[in-house]
Amino acid sequence: MPRLFVALAVPEPIRTALDMARGGLPGARWIDPGDYHITLTFIGDVDDAVADRIADELSRVAAEPFDVTLPSYGAFAGDRKHSVHLQVERSEPLLRLHKACNAAVAAAGVQPEARKYAPHITVARLPKSAAASIAPWLDGRSYAGPRSFRAESFGLYTAAPSRGGGPYDEAVRYRLAG
Repeated sequence: MPRLFVALAVPEPIRTALDMARGGLPGARWIDPGDYHITLTFIGDVDDAVADRIADELSRVAAEPFDVTLPSYGAFAGDRKHSVHLQVERSEPLLRLHKACNAAVAAAGVQPEARKYAPHITVARLPKSAAASIAPWLDGRSYAGPRSFRAESFGLYTAAPSRGGGPYDEAVRYRLAG
């Protein structure tokens, strides 16, 4: 039973810049640079037949290439875990693609995740007990890598069972062509 999500891949120059900024955050579990991505739609665990339907519906998504802007680092806090991420600007083309992917997943018979869409690239996860170290880390960091990239495709990814953070494999790539 595959665990699936739809995402934009992060180009190599951005992965390298994020990799160079790792460290100095006690208790952090750093994401492997090869697993950096921008989730468009989280799907979860589905059987193979549903995965095939989702892949087919995603092939019908029509969107044009667009620029993705990366302004700065940020953090999320949850009940048990916290994470540090690179923020992704909520542009109209990105939001349209997110909605189109959600619609494709729903057309395949799966209810997409309901929480508000907050595009980002997770770089580290921390236990709640290490949360106090996040603010000083953020205060001392500014993102020094490329500030944007051109999204020309998106992918359907599989996630290996883990504690979160990969490894991820792109099962199908879809070109953005309008």
